[in-house]
Amino acid sequence: EILQSHFHTLRLRGLLDRVFRILTLWCTMWRLLCLLSTVLSTCNGLYSSDQSVAHLTSSNFDDFISSPGVSIVKFYASWCGHCERLAPKYKQAAAILKGIVRFGAVDNDKQSELGERYNVQGYPTVLIFRDGKSEPLQYEGERDAGSIVKFLLEQIVEIVDQRGKKEGVTIKKPSRSTDGTCGGSSGSSHGRSSGGDSNGDGSVIELTDKNFDDLVLKSEDEWLVSFYAPWCPHCKSLKPEWESAARKLSGKVKLGGVDATVYQSLAQRYSVKGFPTIKHFPAGVKSGASADYDGGRSAEAIVAWALQRLAKNKPPPEVLEITSNTILQDSCAEKQLCIIAVLPHLLDCQSKCRNNYIDLLKKATEKFKENDWGWLWTPARSHPDLEKTLEIGGFGYPALAAINARKLKCAVMRGSFSDSGIHEFLRDLSQGRSSVPLIPISGLPQLKTVESWDGKDAPVIEAEKIDLSELGIKTEL
Repeated sequence: EILQSHFHTLRLRGLLDRVFRILTLWCTMWRLLCLLSTVLSTCNGLYSSDQSVAHLTSSNFDDFISSPGVSIVKFYASWCGHCERLAPKYKQAAAILKGIVRFGAVDNDKQSELGERYNVQGYPTVLIFRDGKSEPLQYEGERDAGSIVKFLLEQIVEIVDQRGKKEGVTIKKPSRSTDGTCGGSSGSSHGRSSGGDSNGDGSVIELTDKNFDDLVLKSEDEWLVSFYAPWCPHCKSLKPEWESAARKLSGKVKLGGVDATVYQSLAQRYSVKGFPTIKHFPAGVKSGASADYDGGRSAEAIVAWALQRLAKNKPPPEVLEITSNTILQDSCAEKQLCIIAVLPHLLDCQSKCRNNYIDLLKKATEKFKENDWGWLWTPARSHPDLEKTLEIGGFGYPALAAINARKLKCAVMRGSFSDSGIHEFLRDLSQGRSSVPLIPISGLPQLKTVESWDGKDAPVIEAEKIDLSELGIKTEL
């Protein structure tokens, strides 16, 4: 009986041991499943579980933005801290405007071709598409739910206004007048500077029939001009927003005001039929023609619209040859990035070859002209200290590098010196991608002054002819 009791005890212990092992294995598997679920959730992006924000890819993007009404799209990267901070506020705005505005998000790490289509060069980038138009408006306002909602409501009002005009329907609304029937008691005039000829302090410039051509049409500045009537309540509503936008755009875009009740000839010249009417005059040489402003009436909307037009119209920066230390300092010291190409010596690559490389750089400046970058080139071995700083020269020419003089970092392109290779390198730099290794530098080197290239081929060095007979060598068989 004692043996039998001992046998049962051992058997019970074995059974309990097996149960314990099974429970341990089950708990381990459960932990792994939980971990896998967390990882998958993270990989799907910041908005994968949010039903109010559509997860956009190349397969559904075009359908999303081509729908009528207002669509807003955020381009983000999973590693971007600013994107993470904006995410909950973006979701709040989506919840508030659910059923009114479509909210979408693009993980640009996975859908980079979509970002390239719209020249996305930083994160987060937020674009607004209106009524299926392919050209978006970039949101530049505050990154909180209230500001985003306010900006989108402005876009809705604009769409309703435009549709009303097409149908021949006058729509009365508090933000602006569309048919010139503004009315009310007399009041103060549109915000403006007192006859000044510049708005360096961010004030709105008063325009008259005597100074309009000189200040607006004969200048190369970008202008937004509001035609208003002092008695118009909608103009009064615009006044503080217009003044705020002028301050924010100071030094970039000029804002002016024309009292259309006093300077009626100006109003007639630009077919002003309602108040306020805003006209856009692009930077550069002007023909006298203007374009209608079709953005919102808040300061944020005005600033976003103006900056987008300014970036689109500004010429690309010049590609300079490094002939002195001054050129290097001016192009790099205060710039976000300085792009430097080291090209082959003329003996290895004559003028046509060198100009082809410079043309590749000029093409890149057009693509990245919205960035505050300097663009330089130098022949190989002209500035050995610069090549040493950039760690260029060990793998041949041409070579391309980028310097951030403020952070004392540089990056060297390891791909091909081609249109696609340069674009990929600069795109990754502008988006802060970790695929581009950064090299610490001690600072910008001091360079000696050298002569600039005259644009010609290198002279051909002819070998000196030697009379072999003088050396006692027979020249005939």
